[in-house]
Amino acid sequence: MSVSLSLPAYRGSTVGVSALHVGNVSVPTSLRVQKPIPGHDTIEWALYSFLIENEKAGKKVLFDLGLMKAWKEKLPDILARAHKTNSTFEVLADASEILTSASVPLASIDSIIWSHHHHEHTGDPSLFPPTTSLVVGPGFKSNPSTYPGYPTNPDGQVSETAFQGRDLLELDFTTSSALKIGGLRALDWFDDGSLYLLEAPGHAPEHIMALARTSADRFVLLAGDAAEHAGVLRPSPLRPLPDTLFPGSPRTTPFYEPREYTIPDAAAGRATFAALQAFDASAHVFVVLAHEPLFRDSGALFPAANLARWEERHGQDAVHWRFLADFQKGA
Repeated sequence: MSVSLSLPAYRGSTVGVSALHVGNVSVPTSLRVQKPIPGHDTIEWALYSFLIENEKAGKKVLFDLGLMKAWKEKLPDILARAHKTNSTFEVLADASEILTSASVPLASIDSIIWSHHHHEHTGDPSLFPPTTSLVVGPGFKSNPSTYPGYPTNPDGQVSETAFQGRDLLELDFTTSSALKIGGLRALDWFDDGSLYLLEAPGHAPEHIMALARTSADRFVLLAGDAAEHAGVLRPSPLRPLPDTLFPGSPRTTPFYEPREYTIPDAAAGRATFAALQAFDASAHVFVVLAHEPLFRDSGALFPAANLARWEERHGQDAVHWRFLADFQKGA
């Protein structure tokens, strides 16, 4: 399946995108991908919240929050699951703490947008004032796994404190204002062409991505968990591995295939993945996976840097293929 990518025209507005590093997770590679490369036994994830600022409109939103510090109290089942899978969690700070320490008033955050409901993305919206709305993907309110939340629903996968006392807005991609980008239905969030929310199910029913315009001809795509490791996404027929990195015939097949249970809706996941590879092949789009660890050690973090400028400084190709270092132990 291939996708033709036509990016939206520039309409005079842009946003800044910054990464807030809230924590880290270590996961056995075999739990997330099929046939791990020898020596690549553990996937090291970073946990982020992404601050998106539209200065022209005077608006700020957060895309995901990472994992909350109070997860042991508010989502106790996660602790049991972590022990069963030999995964480890480290929470450095809530996103709200990082913003406050940088003198960003929490009341200035208009909305929190969840890519999906998994615990390492939802954080703790209850730490924000009630004027901050919570935005979720389609089907969230009708899914018993997500609404109502825990503990009203003992099997709920999100804390009900996230919704209490604030607007819970469920996106509708069937409205007349919806458009398509890369084959995915999209909504123009600020109505000025600076931020698009894309319907991207597969990993979760309500999974969404965010396409942020950072300059007249450049975008950052916050891809959520549409791919959980860059080796699942890269290389591809649209962007083969360079001969300088892999001498001989160009490699066009991703290093990994995801475990089937990481994409419960396989058909939807294939459509999302095809679109993601099209974005990833574009010279105008910087694809940012939700748990990309390289930002945490490279001066890419809020408040010192934003992601678009960081990528420009380090070079598109160098950033794109840096995940190959994960495989050095198996070399």
